[in-house]
This record gives sequence, C-alpha cells and structure tokens, in this order.
Amino acid sequence: MVLMCIVASYFVLAGFSASFASGGGFGNNYYSPFEGTELEQVRQLDQQYTILRAPLIYSGVAVSLGLGVLTLSVLLQGARSLDRLPGKWLPLEAAFSLLAALGYCVGIGVYLHAALRINATDTCRTRERVYARRGLTWMNCQLAVTDGAAATFACLLVVMYGASVVLALRSYREQKRYEDSQEQHSNYNDAPEYLWSGRL
Repeated sequence: MVLMCIVASYFVLAGFSASFASGGGFGNNYYSPFEGTELEQVRQLDQQYTILRAPLIYSGVAVSLGLGVLTLSVLLQGARSLDRLPGKWLPLEAAFSLLAALGYCVGIGVYLHAALRINATDTCRTRERVYARRGLTWMNCQLAVTDGAAATFACLLVVMYGASVVLALRSYREQKRYEDSQEQHSNYNDAPEYLWSGRL
C-alpha cells in the first residue's frame, strides 16, 4: 500500500497536462482548459514540479521494494517450527524488524519533509496560481492526500514491525525453554544407574 500511494502521488501531482504533454493522452478529443502560451507555461511548470518530486518516488519505491523483499525472505525463512529454527535466527529476525521499523520512521520524516519543501518552492506556488485561474483549485501546494496516505500506511508498517519484534523475542524465550527442557531430559536419561548391594 505504501508503494501504491507513492506511485499514485507522483502521477496525480504530475499535473493536468501530463496526459497530453506528448500530444497523445486520451486522444485528440482530450479536453484542456489551457491553450496557447498558457498551455506551454503549464507544461513547463508541470515538468519542473515533476522533476522536483522525482527523487521522492525513486527513493520511496526503492525503500518499499527493498524492505518488502527482505521481509518476505525473513518470513519464508522463519516459517518453521521452533525446534527446527537455528538458535540465532529469532534474535536476528527481531533485530531486522527493529531496524525496519526505525528505517520506516526515518523514511516517513524525510519523505514528508521533502514533500513540504517542494511544495514551498516558487515553482509550486506559480503552478498553483496558474491552475487556480482556471478553477482547478485541487492542484495546490498543500500536502497531497496520497502523500498522507503513504505516511499513514508506513506508520501501520512500523506498528507491525514492532509487533514482530515482540513476537520474535517471545518465540526465542520459548525456544530456549524447550531446548533447556530437552537438555535436562537428555541428562536424566544419560545418568548412571547404581547397583544397590542390599546392605544399608
């Protein structure tokens, strides 16, 4: 969901002219409220704004896909019974979940800070005024709903990674108790048998 919101935010905020910037779009009958020099100005502003936001989508997609693939790998590796898991796997899983949660926390802050800084540029302000002249007030310099949705889903992932840390540590304690009980049982079975002579 985080990945989908990041990609959706990029295309939604690309501008009204993005669909026909190449002369195609939805076809030659695609309606545009802009024409002439104003249309050219909108295209330039949309392109400049899209370039400003490009690092957000590239970094967001890379982080989301990277952590997603690593998380799936960890889940597949840990999908075993406790007695079959390596002794150090659960602490490693807990450490990974903790680092992933911290990484998403930092990523949320960086993403929102960068988005707000981009929205505060002269390019965004000029673009907002040009669109507003045609009644397109939805294309403004406020934080986009899709950006907020991406941050919200990322916060949910932080909570899920935090729960994963707790579950991994609890499973590790259960694994240790199981191993200790097995070791005690083994020691009991290996204890030497004493032969009593019958004399006190």
